[in-house]
Amino acid sequence: MEIKLFGKSLFKATKNELYWGQASDSAKKTKYLPDFFSLGNSGNSSWESSGLLQVVDLNTSVKSESSGSKKEDKKDPRPAVEKAKLTPKNVYDLKMLNDKSFQLNTDPVYVDKQVADFKDKLSLLSAEEYDMRRGVDEVSSVLLRMENRKKYKEAKDFFDEFPYTTTSKINELLKGHDYLKLGQVAQFVADMPKEAIKIMKDYNTNTNKICQKQAVFYIVADKKDFQKTNTRRDPILLAQSPFGHFWQILGAWDKEMLFLEEL
Repeated sequence: MEIKLFGKSLFKATKNELYWGQASDSAKKTKYLPDFFSLGNSGNSSWESSGLLQVVDLNTSVKSESSGSKKEDKKDPRPAVEKAKLTPKNVYDLKMLNDKSFQLNTDPVYVDKQVADFKDKLSLLSAEEYDMRRGVDEVSSVLLRMENRKKYKEAKDFFDEFPYTTTSKINELLKGHDYLKLGQVAQFVADMPKEAIKIMKDYNTNTNKICQKQAVFYIVADKKDFQKTNTRRDPILLAQSPFGHFWQILGAWDKEMLFLEEL
């Protein structure tokens, strides 16, 4: 009797194929796309390759250099000018998150090569030498999205409506405006206007057509709005792309936001 695993003969399947089976199985367990930001911030990512993963720890502080002799800083006699505080809607209108240089590579040869390369990386995972579960989860996220990229033409008209951004650009924004925060969208949904909810539903619908998954949404908002519910919120709505480890900017709202106590 022939014993099979993931549809392959147990005695013929390569280590590469066995781990790919694990990655595929992991991706199928949830109705949502893998949250690459959550995966990347659970530890140092090992999958930063060819720009596929752009994971940046937003909580990492920059240490000042302390080597060499210390010199007293000369005080600037001019009065300090307070930096203008931009709302998330201002950031959106100024297109500060938009990555104008971003290009989605859908060339079949390129996509197939990336899939093959990441399958090879799976074969190097070892439970004794590496946190295999996290590795499998991260690789399954990459592979799922690269497989989705083969279907990009089917939903191109919809996804081309929204500009792209990267975790690096988000990180750059938050460093310069430390009163802003990237966070989960759930607690903001109740306040969002119909337009925002429609965009989220449409994004989910089109993501589902590609991979039978629901999208992962985040928001950029003022830090205080993650703690309080009695102030009018002002978020930028982001979605994790189903085609790679990058984001799409879906919109931003200020006056249109609902204030639940006024209902």
